[in-house]
Amino acid sequence: MTKTRARLGTDTGEPEVGPHAPMTTSTSCPDVAGGQGEWCEDALAGIPSPYRPDLLQVLDQLHAVNSRQWDAEDRVRQAGDGEIPAIKREIDELNGLRHALIEQIDRILDAAWSADEDVPPITESIGSALDRLSVQKLRIVHTERLVGGDAAAAERVGILRCQYDDLVWSIAVACGDLVAGRRRTPRPERMKLYGKSVR
Repeated sequence: MTKTRARLGTDTGEPEVGPHAPMTTSTSCPDVAGGQGEWCEDALAGIPSPYRPDLLQVLDQLHAVNSRQWDAEDRVRQAGDGEIPAIKREIDELNGLRHALIEQIDRILDAAWSADEDVPPITESIGSALDRLSVQKLRIVHTERLVGGDAAAAERVGILRCQYDDLVWSIAVACGDLVAGRRRTPRPERMKLYGKSVR
């Protein structure tokens, strides 16, 4: 991160919240293996109480789920007609778990700032922004694998890294507004319906 690395506080005084989502692992992306929030350490520098074990565990679960979903989406593009329904169901299940993990991250982080209903909300929750950061990190890693002597791919990696830095910066600014009480988070419930009809 090039713009700011200021930490906005380390102790909320709130009790620890235990993780409820199942642990998910993936070996498809080398960035997943590090654990303990290494994939988003720049963003964690701008988040209050970023090194709580429960938060780090859920963040790593989210990144692993996103890596599995990336792989599933690659597989479905290459699959035969008979394989597609099973992979699509897998993607739906991963999406459901992903949204549950984002919501869990938001509930953990909500303890770090007061929710004043009289101030405007930020456009997305910090959990959602961290999810986008995870996908961006995966996009960088997978694009780097394609570089070789390809100048266009190398240029794309540079653009992706700038986008990653901009997202990290925007997360830090949003957290600063939340801590200062200038903004509030949107409601964390995501209301996603995977595999359920509303008709």
